[in-house]
Amino acid sequence: MAELARLANVDVSTVSRALNGSPLVKEDTKAEILKIAAEWGYAVNASARNLRRQSAEVIGLVIPLRPGSGQTISDPFYLEMVAAVSEAASLQGYDLIVSVPKGNEQIAEQRLLRTGKADGLIIIGQAGLQQTLDALGPLASKVVVWGGQSESATYTLVGSDNREGGRLAAEHLFSAGRTRTLFMGPLGLPEVRLRLEGFDQARRALGLSIESGLMLDVEFGGTSGFQELGEMLDGGVVFDSIFAASDVLAMTAVMALQARGLQVPADVAVMGYDNIGQSRLCSPTLTTIDQNIPAGGELLVDLLLRKLNGEDVRSQLTPTQLIVRASTGKG
Repeated sequence: MAELARLANVDVSTVSRALNGSPLVKEDTKAEILKIAAEWGYAVNASARNLRRQSAEVIGLVIPLRPGSGQTISDPFYLEMVAAVSEAASLQGYDLIVSVPKGNEQIAEQRLLRTGKADGLIIIGQAGLQQTLDALGPLASKVVVWGGQSESATYTLVGSDNREGGRLAAEHLFSAGRTRTLFMGPLGLPEVRLRLEGFDQARRALGLSIESGLMLDVEFGGTSGFQELGEMLDGGVVFDSIFAASDVLAMTAVMALQARGLQVPADVAVMGYDNIGQSRLCSPTLTTIDQNIPAGGELLVDLLLRKLNGEDVRSQLTPTQLIVRASTGKG
């Protein structure tokens, strides 16, 4: 910085103000300093700046993959969520650190928050973490979680209206003349239970019975879903539609049906949840519940930064809507 001051024939304080965009520096002086800085390859020493500001200007994005789920960071939902959070953080001048804890490791709050590597955390998913999250104590002011709505949670949540998503799915399939729907998804997850709850409530309101045999508890990874759905079909279980708790599971269901010579939607209608990019490209195109991942990324970052600024914030829901395409015969 002293060298820049010498080259620009100004004092060091003027260089500092110019590099930080201060209105106290004349525009022509600021432009000249920035020009010289670019020519000489000057870069702000982030460590020194962050020490002064007591901020890393970094958000930690924690994706706690559940053992046995079959999911990896390459899951389309996670990739789209990382992209949404990254874009929202960048617009606010923050970088992103992505952490994928292994096994039952803690949610990385000590490593990322207490070491100062991140100013705050966004955690994608709450399955198996409720007690840990509820026990965050003062660190809760630096954490926002993507997950299913919960009245008992002591932490800030962002997520789609899962009950509403289930209701929309039930009403759509009923309107398409489908009355025997198989539900697929990991029933241990809070979000999935809420989707099933909304789905069952709507079916009862429509006068449809709820059959325990029309439920397949499978993980999001998809591999077990293909096999277990095939076994149900081979065992003679009869259904005219499938509501899968994710688009990946729905596309897995389509492949399992087609592998046994069944047509979608002529024989079995299929719909998913998430509205990932591939849902518009698969064959047939997939009817799904859009939980608006881009808006979710914006909300997660906005609420976290507001919490870091000392504001009181409330959990919020993203817009949740039905996207009708060819896989249910209504697109």
